[in-house]
Amino acid sequence: MRRHSMILRAVALVASLTLVSAGASAQDKVIAIKGGTVLPISGPAIPNGTVIIRGGKIAAVGAGVAIPAGAEVVDAKGKWVMPGVIDAASQIGIEATDQNEASDPITPGLRAYESYNPYGTFGAGKPAPLRNKELLGGGVTTMYLSPADATVIGGQGFIVKNAGNDFDSMIVNASAAMDMTLGTPPKTAARARNRDPYTRMAEVALIRQALIKAQEYQRNKASNPTLPRDLGNEALVRVLTKEIPARIQANNATDIRSALRLGTEFNIDVIIDGGAMAWEFRDELAKRHIPVILGQQSHQYVSNEEIPDRQDYPPVDERLAGRLTALGIPTAIASFARAFGALAPAGSGKWLLVDAGIAAGYGMSEEDVLRAVTLVPATILGIANRVGSLEVGKDADVIILDGPPLSVKSWVQRAYVNGELVHQR
Repeated sequence: MRRHSMILRAVALVASLTLVSAGASAQDKVIAIKGGTVLPISGPAIPNGTVIIRGGKIAAVGAGVAIPAGAEVVDAKGKWVMPGVIDAASQIGIEATDQNEASDPITPGLRAYESYNPYGTFGAGKPAPLRNKELLGGGVTTMYLSPADATVIGGQGFIVKNAGNDFDSMIVNASAAMDMTLGTPPKTAARARNRDPYTRMAEVALIRQALIKAQEYQRNKASNPTLPRDLGNEALVRVLTKEIPARIQANNATDIRSALRLGTEFNIDVIIDGGAMAWEFRDELAKRHIPVILGQQSHQYVSNEEIPDRQDYPPVDERLAGRLTALGIPTAIASFARAFGALAPAGSGKWLLVDAGIAAGYGMSEEDVLRAVTLVPATILGIANRVGSLEVGKDADVIILDGPPLSVKSWVQRAYVNGELVHQR
């Protein structure tokens, strides 16, 4: 028995040392991507450039960078190298039945990441390959995922990487913003359930009432810390203290105006999602430096107002992203991809990089288009210290394309997330 115990301990020790060695090896791994046109995003293009990855981080970027001895060398001659694409609005990986809590139009305590399943299952609950693999083929390495827009306050969205060793390692921020919706979707869903809100007035009133109750909760809790916790009010207090922003979906001019007024009344940070009529408020958006996250250029009403009332909405304006950007308004282009199976597969996010290129045909510079799907969304999401550009110290989320990034003829040949090769074509 004693001998058997000693053998087991020895086996465990060997296994432990093997794991430590493997972990150390992965952490110390050095990759040199050389010879390609490097697009750092934060600076000008670097012909015949080199990107050094060490321990999952960017260690060097430039021309004539010395390649460390023992590095894995990736020949990128004739190719383009850039940071991974960031999709700033999506619901991929969240089943359609889990995107909103239909029982209540106001659910700030909900956290979308608790419905997130990037793996899927088969057989006896065994993990399947990443469902997000197709997105990596389009260069999308980071996403903001949120509740959908069938309720007025849907809950908290989160930020996730599209690859990782396990679920927790993929989560960048489990509670990154509070998602709200003004306009047609909540009214339509409410009528189907025969409950409020039936009007735009009711939508705004419900949000105001929720924020007022959160203010009261904040004051009462400060004076009496023993009061029972309330998850919804706690989450809204984080909005009131500007710990997280309110992301308000608003396309119609009336809805955008209401969103801006809510921001002023409660002194909260606001991000406009959808923003089809944002041009009508360009001066205020620029003055207050309020970000706008637009839908894809090919179908800008993808944020679920599929057949807008033509009396309320202008024709699609492919120039909008460029015009807002030119005024200094932080403007990102996102997929707003939905998880409705074959009706809206991950491919709607996969083509974000190419779809965004449409804006380049309507006056937006290619540099600004690339920023609108990398560094700008990273800044809006509060993660620009980690992703969005190829800079020393940032996460090594890097993609290599066989042609110019905005060309429909280009394909992502390789995608790295945290320095690990997670896609190869």
